[in-house]
Order: sequence, then structure tokens, then C-alpha cells
Amino acid sequence: MNLKRYWWLSAAVTVCLVPGAWANRLKSLVYDVSQNQVQFSTSSSVEPRGALLPDPPRIVIDLPNTEFRGETFNRTLGRGVQALRIGQVDTTTTRLVIELAQNSAIDPQELRLRTAQPGEWVLQLPKAIAAINTQTPPPLLWPAQGELSSPFGWRIHPIDGVRRLHRGIDIAAPPGAPIFAADDGVVIEAGWDSGGYGNRVEVRHPSGKVTLYAHASRLLVEKGQSVRRGQRSRR
Repeated sequence: MNLKRYWWLSAAVTVCLVPGAWANRLKSLVYDVSQNQVQFSTSSSVEPRGALLPDPPRIVIDLPNTEFRGETFNRTLGRGVQALRIGQVDTTTTRLVIELAQNSAIDPQELRLRTAQPGEWVLQLPKAIAAINTQTPPPLLWPAQGELSSPFGWRIHPIDGVRRLHRGIDIAAPPGAPIFAADDGVVIEAGWDSGGYGNRVEVRHPSGKVTLYAHASRLLVEKGQSVRRGQRSRR
């Protein structure tokens, strides 16, 4: 007889360390958008421990005495659930990280992890996540005041004279002019780029899109920082 077990996601991660040889391995991890569920399986029974953490909002699930075979996995998804990550947090624990939309307001009591048989798990996400998936995001804010000097598309490069695909837009503005975040998001890169962008910032937005801002004279944000739509973060 199969017994259905439930674990409430608590306010802190509890890691169980079991010495000796590996007893378990992570077999699969899937985000089912239609069911608003995260599903994962292990080769044998395990008791996960989880937490809902803020800024950026994310669900962290630790699988004690469980091996993940392969390099750290990081997959960008979409709006409600923005990314899935898998890796070894220590020598005996596999960690699953489910990154949620920046504007998610989730009660930890809404999260329930269940299993109908050993090794098969389902995390049913709140309806708020499903609602974010169906929202139509507002258009991105124009990031600077100035004239559009070069649009996206094929052009003759202004320096080397070779026809190339211009992968962004250029806005002509004086040195020190403010550059604004096109939408709410989290800074995923901030610093010097020697490949031609100079001082640049990359922001990941709740929709899953990433915007890049280049050729700044000075950066006002750092990696991992949350930014708001219209916030000045470079100049």
C-alpha cells in the first residue's frame, strides 16, 4: 500500500548528512507549466527539506545523501518560474533552486511537497505563480533620453567598415547622461566588458527577458541587486 506523505516547506533549510557511500541520486527535474508544478524524482526514497527565501524570491530544496551527476545545471524559463538550478551544495547533498518572479508574494503555507510513492515528488506552486505566467508584461521603458543613432539590424560598422548585425540599439546622449532600468529586475552582471561593451549592466526581468546596457561612464549598481523600473543604475 502506498502512503502519501507531506512536508510543509519550513522557514529554514534543514540538511541531513549521512556518512558512507551514496544511497541515492537525482534522476529528473521538470517544471510543468500547464499543471503549475515542479516535479522531480530520485532513485530511492529521500526526505527533502526546503525553504522559501526572499530577494530574489526562490524555493530551495535540499536532498540529503543524494548525488547529482553532472555539472551545475542552470536553465532560464519564463515569467512565474524564472529559472531552475541543480548542484551539489556539499559532498552529501543535492540542492534544487526554483527562482520565482521578482514580484511574487507567496505565503510559505501555500507550498506543499508531496509524494505518492518513494522517489517521486511533486511541488504544487501557488495560483499566484500561474497568474504571473498569463500576465501580459508592460512594454519596456526607454532607457535613456536621446536620439536613436543606430537601430537593431544589419549595418556598416562605424569603425571597421564591415557589414555586421547590430544586436542592440544606440541612443546618442552626452557623457554622464542617466541610463534607466527598462523594467523591474535583478542585476545579473555589472562590470567591465573587454569585448566592446565597456562598462555594462545586465538585468533579468520578471518576464525572463534580459536587457543589457553598455558604454556607461560609471556604474551605480552591482551584481545581485534588485532594481525598479525607471531606476537610474548607470550613467
